[in-house]
Amino acid sequence: MEDNVKPAVAVVKCERYSDCFDYVKKTVDMLGGIGKFVRAGDRVVIKPNLVSRKNPDEAATTHPAVVKAVCELVKAAGGEAVIAESPGGAYNAAVLRSVYSGCGMDKAAEEGGAKLNYDTSFSETPIPDGKTVKSLAVIEPILKADVVISVAKLKTHAMTSYTGAVKNLFGAVPGTHKAELHFRLNEREAFCSMLLDLCGFIKPSLSIIDGVWGMEGNGPTAGKNRHMGLIMASENPYALDLTASRVIGYTPEEVPTVRQSLERGLTVRVPEILGGSIDSFIVPDVEKPESHFNLLKILPLPSALNAAVTNMFSARPEIDKSVCVGCGECMRCCPPRAIKMKNKRPEIDKGRCIKCFCCQELCPKRAVKIKRPLANRLMLKILK
Repeated sequence: MEDNVKPAVAVVKCERYSDCFDYVKKTVDMLGGIGKFVRAGDRVVIKPNLVSRKNPDEAATTHPAVVKAVCELVKAAGGEAVIAESPGGAYNAAVLRSVYSGCGMDKAAEEGGAKLNYDTSFSETPIPDGKTVKSLAVIEPILKADVVISVAKLKTHAMTSYTGAVKNLFGAVPGTHKAELHFRLNEREAFCSMLLDLCGFIKPSLSIIDGVWGMEGNGPTAGKNRHMGLIMASENPYALDLTASRVIGYTPEEVPTVRQSLERGLTVRVPEILGGSIDSFIVPDVEKPESHFNLLKILPLPSALNAAVTNMFSARPEIDKSVCVGCGECMRCCPPRAIKMKNKRPEIDKGRCIKCFCCQELCPKRAVKIKRPLANRLMLKILK
């Protein structure tokens, strides 16, 4: 980021999805208008958060009304809009068709004048400026795009605390390659550093966050719907995430992608807010994930003890067998292969579990819960 340049973040209140076109357009106009980002003839990839096949009312995925609004803006600027995503799990045309349909993207594309991507090819791509990774598999539509617009969902996240513009781009990594990255980069700091490397490579021209309805608690898919009434946008995805995470009650130090973006000089701690005072947009008392509590930040220990104490106090996934239907999706998506099916029900090998919470994120029945060990719960009560 250039010295003395404050990135701008546009924030507006939007109470209902039926009104969202006007407010999406308003945020983009605050930043200079869609013509600043899209020229006639540009191939524009619109990248929503479609983590899995979820009904839009579950607030786990970007709402189709917001995606439709972006498609319409791109079309008005003369661009060719393509909605593209690699959801969690397998990456093939059948999965994409199911996810697009379930998340309402087929209708958004039809009404917004966009195409749905079914090209499932990808390439191992050099990331020359990466601090944690020097190459990544990236889906072809992203690589072929003239312009990438990230359209994220405002949510808490069990592994990364918060998910927004930067984390949304993890969907540019195809299918099972996501699991490989979770396994290889199983420490949260390293994983979040990789996300910044990926975002720096893709360089989205514009990032938008759907915060009309968001998710609190055990996000990104098993939390609670929360009406937040906001649409946010910025040219700088790092400034956008800093602002959006602050709106839901996080400090920069609590969100690794935000803290690391500040350390790398990718944004400033106080970006310019367009649309009003940041305090006027704060959503009070947003519930954090149960995995959020980190004893090591409160009681720093010698590094030799970190692994043992982390294991003792860290939250971990647990199967609620009263809800589980035995579909096996958690087993299929588990990066370290820590889940096996026994008597048609999953069992988690705690010794192999890396606490990435992919099972919790992708369980279609919300049967994977976040469990705090007794020592963790007792310490939290003491500290409260």
